Amino acid sequence: MYDWLTFIIASLAIYRVARMVTEEDGPMFIFKRVMDARTDDKRSLDVGLRCFYCVSVWIALLVTVLLCTAGGWDVWLWPVWWFGLSGAAAKIHQYWNAKA
Repeated sequence: MYDWLTFIIASLAIYRVARMVTEEDGPMFIFKRVMDARTDDKRSLDVGLRCFYCVSVWIALLVTVLLCTAGGWDVWLWPVWWFGLSGAAAKIHQYWNAKA
């Protein structure tokens, strides 16, 4: 019934988690430790963990699976939800970076 509200809240949550992983130290420096251990620019995992857009795609997939299985979202539309959530988080990221 409130898919639009869930979509907005999920987009904000994906933005926050992706930003924490890629740009912040995290609680007890957990994200900083992971980033310091992943410094090889030739490995896709290492580069992907520092990329907001890459991380937001994978976080959006997890949120989509959760909302399609437990949230009542239409399972057949999972690609639309997945890329829509990731795209919304990317737009939020672009907006806040333009303001800074």
